[in-house]
Formats: sequence, structure tokens, C-alpha cells
Amino acid sequence: MNRSNSSAALGVCLVAPGGRMGTSASALADLTGWRLMPAWHSDPQASLLALSAEAPGWLQPLDIDPAQPMGAVECWAELLGAWRLPTCLLCSEADRAAGLARSHWALLRHYRVPLVGMIQWGGDWRPAERRAEGLPWLGHLPSSPADPEALAELRLRLITASAVAAAAPPAPASMPLH
Repeated sequence: MNRSNSSAALGVCLVAPGGRMGTSASALADLTGWRLMPAWHSDPQASLLALSAEAPGWLQPLDIDPAQPMGAVECWAELLGAWRLPTCLLCSEADRAAGLARSHWALLRHYRVPLVGMIQWGGDWRPAERRAEGLPWLGHLPSSPADPEALAELRLRLITASAVAAAAPPAPASMPLH
């Protein structure tokens, strides 16, 4: 498997349970000023190699569930971890309520993906409840116009967290409890 040490500092991959993103990727690209990358090639290794050659400041949405199995590796999350690509997890309020936010966070952590954090897309944002969950929530990206101050805070958290994730050493792999 090819690994790129320099790819981590170049941009952020955006993943979501079920690969469902709607217009959130373009909204995040607009918010951060990052370039929105086109869809992946059919060959994941070629796609990752192409990303590693990109200039800094890109956002790569993956319309594939990170748990989806693929060829030579167990799933997409394993490939993201092997390439050390900073990754942001996007979850709808329904995904969060169904436990998908927590399970996908655990999957990304298991494969040592440099997790930038998590963003709730749409729905009602309840900061106190999100903090109580103990997950790395960065904030809320509403599906309709929102408070400019809240968006500015999300922008700052996302940009700061992506720089930290790119520079961080690999996280310890999760160990199953027996």
C-alpha cells in the first residue's frame, strides 16, 4: 500500500455515514476558502496519489461510507488512515441520534485516521448535549442561513483542527475489549 507523508498537510477529506453529504461539502469549502475537489477516480490509490500532488487548501468529499469494504483493504477508513489524510466526519442530526456519529468516530479512530473533528449538518444544534457526548464536535453547519458569528467560530475551529490533525503523530489504534 502506498503512503504519502506529505499528503497530510495538504487538505481535508470529508466523510459521512452512508456517504450522504448533500450540499454540505460546497458549504464548507465556501466557509473555509478551500478548493472543493471533484469526485474520486475509480481507482482509490490513483485518487490518493493525485490528492498528494495537489497544492494545499483542498476539501475532498467522499460520497462513500468510510465503513464500505473495498478491494485490498478492509474499508475506506483503513485507506484514509494508511495515507494519514486529515478527515472530518459530517453527521446529520438523525445520524447522531441513531449512534452513527459515535460508531463512525470509533471506526476512524480504530484505523488511526487523523480526525479533524465532527460537524453536525442541519437539524437543531444543542452545544451542551454535544459536549456531554464526549465526541470531538467542531460545531454545526445549518442547512439554512445561520448566525454569522457561529459560522465564523466553526470556520476557525475547522481550520485550526485540520492543522493540528495534519501535524499530529498517529493516534494509538483502538483495542477491542475482551
